[in-house]
Amino acid sequence: MDYPKSVPSAGLVNGKFVDENPIAGTPGSLIPASWGNAVTQEIVNAIDAAGISPVEDQNNQLTLAIKELAKLDPLQAFPVQVYRKNHVINGNFDIWQRGPANQGTNIGGYVADRFRCDWNGNAGVNISRQNFTLGQTEVPNEPRFFLRWQQVMAGAGANTHKISQYVESVRTLAGKLATVTFWAKSDAERNITVTVTQFFGGGSESVVTTVGVFKLTTTWARYTATVKIPSIAGKVLGGAENDSLRLAFDLPLNVLQTIDLAQIQLEEGAVSTPFEFRAPAEELMLCQRYYEKTLRQDIQPGDTSSFIAGALISIVMEGQAGSSSQPLAQWSFKVEKRTTPSIALYRTSQSGTVGQWRSGSDVISSGNARPYSISTRGAWVYNSDVAVAPQIYYIHATADAEL
Repeated sequence: MDYPKSVPSAGLVNGKFVDENPIAGTPGSLIPASWGNAVTQEIVNAIDAAGISPVEDQNNQLTLAIKELAKLDPLQAFPVQVYRKNHVINGNFDIWQRGPANQGTNIGGYVADRFRCDWNGNAGVNISRQNFTLGQTEVPNEPRFFLRWQQVMAGAGANTHKISQYVESVRTLAGKLATVTFWAKSDAERNITVTVTQFFGGGSESVVTTVGVFKLTTTWARYTATVKIPSIAGKVLGGAENDSLRLAFDLPLNVLQTIDLAQIQLEEGAVSTPFEFRAPAEELMLCQRYYEKTLRQDIQPGDTSSFIAGALISIVMEGQAGSSSQPLAQWSFKVEKRTTPSIALYRTSQSGTVGQWRSGSDVISSGNARPYSISTRGAWVYNSDVAVAPQIYYIHATADAEL
């Protein structure tokens, strides 16, 4: 829309309307009917687009229309940074605080942060972090890692082969439409079943809802489905404060198989939107609400490494005696934990007693290292044994508050 500059009889001055000036003898501008109708129609179009019925003597409708049209539309592919939407933490598999692989084919549990891997039936499974090739185009947005479930022993009689995440609070998405989206591939065509389970923490019985059954192929593909999460009206919570909504991928039982997963998203609404990327520091902090360690992010917790960086430190000075001659250090967590965590202790070298303070000279171990005064904000680590020789002592620790 513009001024009617192409109509000579409109009488514009410098391209704009002017009033009649009797003293100067200059006429006022004329508004052509076509232009006046066009202006009115453009305003009416905006009002109609907002779902409002034009009313002749109501002069605030354009303002109302602009406000309505400016609202976020869930059907529109807004940039993912506009709002937080993914209820899955570490859905891009960027954080692996426990290490890039499970410790044995018979050892499940948490590997990638926030994701549990469970199996039975004497199966043997390797869980590992895999790298995307730089510049690959099969999965968009240049993700760095994906999770691989490689079953090397089929087992027999199993009833659980599952990759899952417990989303804190059973209130999550209760009574709402939710959409699950993920990327996956397999070594052969295989069906996997995706479910959500509302766990009431020892109160009401859990409620399992199937999201869908998906046929994976040997090439990466994007899968999505929408599900109505049941209402929790009338349900009862237990007292352990560990209620949750569990998103689970149930894999085929008792077969040799390789299944890869990437970019998992659980969001409110009936529309699958682009995967939400969070800053690495933010994603790590979200993970650390449930698990934290003193070791560097690239070091797997254990007693077989020789890394002092990040360790808790205590200095036993010359002349100290009794309890003051034993190591003592405070560990303040970077992120407050979901609940009081369990603490595991690890030596800082491959020498000495497992799980004990180790001296800087790497020749002395403490006798009875243990945590105490543990809270959601931190813990103390001390030694309740006989006095140790004056040295600088080091110890590593992990805090686990998973659901």
